Amino acid sequence: MRTSRWTGSLLLYATTFFAASQTIACQESTTASTKEDAPIITDVYPPCKDYVGMPEAYGYCLYKFSGGFRSAQEIEHFCPQAGAWEMECRHAWVSGRMQPDSGYKTEDLIKVCGENPDCTFELIDFRPENDILAQIDLCTNHVKKHIQDCVGHAMQRWWYTKPDAEEVARVLKNSSPVPDRVAFYAAASVQCSGIGTCEGDPYLVRICKKNLRHFKKYPKTCPPQEEPKMENQFSPTELTPQAGHGAKGTNVRPPPKFDKPPQGIPPKPRQGHVAPQNKAQKNP
Repeated sequence: MRTSRWTGSLLLYATTFFAASQTIACQESTTASTKEDAPIITDVYPPCKDYVGMPEAYGYCLYKFSGGFRSAQEIEHFCPQAGAWEMECRHAWVSGRMQPDSGYKTEDLIKVCGENPDCTFELIDFRPENDILAQIDLCTNHVKKHIQDCVGHAMQRWWYTKPDAEEVARVLKNSSPVPDRVAFYAAASVQCSGIGTCEGDPYLVRICKKNLRHFKKYPKTCPPQEEPKMENQFSPTELTPQAGHGAKGTNVRPPPKFDKPPQGIPPKPRQGHVAPQNKAQKNP
């Protein structure tokens, strides 16, 4: 399909064909192992060829069409061309492959996320490890600014599994970069469920005992141990950033909007509307 020249805003153009690119991505991801070595036909991504020479427009187009990239190899080739939109380009591609059956390993998708902590947090949180300590290690090594929520979500899931005394002792024995979340749920097990003791890493023990006294004094504050049922099936694509680097509003940048350029000269972008940001679930 050949794209037309500037007949309207880039936003309208990208939106028109975005669904098609996502469909291609879903079809291609099931054969990821055979696509990784596929040659890159051109240095310029065909759907965005009309915007070469317009860095902001070309970068935004690559981000919107990144779902059609066939492999991590193409991500590493095309997303760096997106300039200021590189992080969004990587994030959007990974969001479409977060399902465990997508054919991509978690460690490979983490590499594609690069230095985008929103991307790595959503990936690791959506694909949690069965071992809580392994999950905390992933949060520690890859999530950076969202580590509080990452470890908090992990410990909440751990609490829902109704750990036994041996498991409580194993968790408390290891120091944590987010000790308050670990000690909170360990103390809940000890006081609210009567399972385990506050013994282990000295700092965790101190916080655990503090929470234990709180739960003893205010038993109604014990966290529920049943995972709430979701009315609708969650899709990781809901977390795809609509604009800017951060899901929490950091360095937010509106999509570029352009008027038809006179005689082929790239137009100046006019002020766009900032899309509302997704709000991450808060821990108790």
